Amino acid sequence: MLLLRAPTPFAYAKVEKVDAEEARHLRAQYLIQKVLEEKSPRSRPPALARVKARIGVRLKKLRLAVRSVRVRACRTLQRHLRNLRRLIALGGQQGSGEPS
Repeated sequence: MLLLRAPTPFAYAKVEKVDAEEARHLRAQYLIQKVLEEKSPRSRPPALARVKARIGVRLKKLRLAVRSVRVRACRTLQRHLRNLRRLIALGGQQGSGEPS
């Protein structure tokens, strides 16, 4: 029985004659290799995916920081506007005690 294998592991084999048990064995090896190749990218993501994940985390942190700065700036602006409205409504008479 002559068995000529391809240079890559678990690739299809060219054979003249193969008994049923050996054919099942070759097919099983091929299927196992195929499953392992499908599973391997999920278990260890490529470097680019890890870099993208890190960039995503940093962008999220930056977005949250900008939001907090924006919220503080808006609150400060609202407080100043509220004080300005009070001054305008009172006509500047609050601190003098005497009508002008």
